[in-house]
Amino acid sequence: MKRRSMLAAIGASQVAVAQTWSDPFAKRWREAFLEHWKDTREYTLAVLEAMPDDGFASKPHPVQRTFGEQLNHLALANAAYFTQFGLAPAPARPTETDKASVRKYVTATFDYVLAVLEKMTEKDMMRTDMMVGKKPHSAIDICMRAYMHSAHHRGQVIVYLRVKGITPPAWKFEPHA
Repeated sequence: MKRRSMLAAIGASQVAVAQTWSDPFAKRWREAFLEHWKDTREYTLAVLEAMPDDGFASKPHPVQRTFGEQLNHLALANAAYFTQFGLAPAPARPTETDKASVRKYVTATFDYVLAVLEKMTEKDMMRTDMMVGKKPHSAIDICMRAYMHSAHHRGQVIVYLRVKGITPPAWKFEPHA
C-alpha cells in the first residue's frame, strides 16, 4: 500500500472511531432532537410566510413587540442558546424587521442550530457546564430551552395572525422512527 493511501486509511479509521458514540441513548436523543428541530424550523417559517409584508410592523397591543421583532427575538435566542457549544459562529443579528430581513435571519438561525447539532459529539451532548444566566445547564437543557422558547414565541405570533384575520398554517405531526 502506498504511503498516502495508508495514511488516508488510518485517518478515515480515526474519524470513524471519533464519531462512534458509546452511549446509544445520547446519540438517539440528539438525532431525534435534530429531526424535531427540522420540523419546528419548517413550521416557524410557514407561520412567518403567512403574514403579509405589511403585517411585520403590526402588534396586537402597544406594549408588545411587532410581528417582525417577535420573530427576530425567537431567532436571536436560538443562536444564543447554541453558541454555548462553541462549535460555530452565530449569524449576525439584523437591525431590520421587514419580512425579507426577518425571513433571512430566522432561516439562518434555524440552519445554524442544525449545523451545531450535526457537529455535536457525544462529549458535547453530555456537557453540564454551559451557563444560562448564572446557572449551569446541560446540553439537553440548552436544547429543550431553545425548543420551548421557539414554540412559546411562535405561539404568540400565531395570535398576531389571528388578530389580522389570517388562519395560521396547521402543525403537521409526523412521528420520527
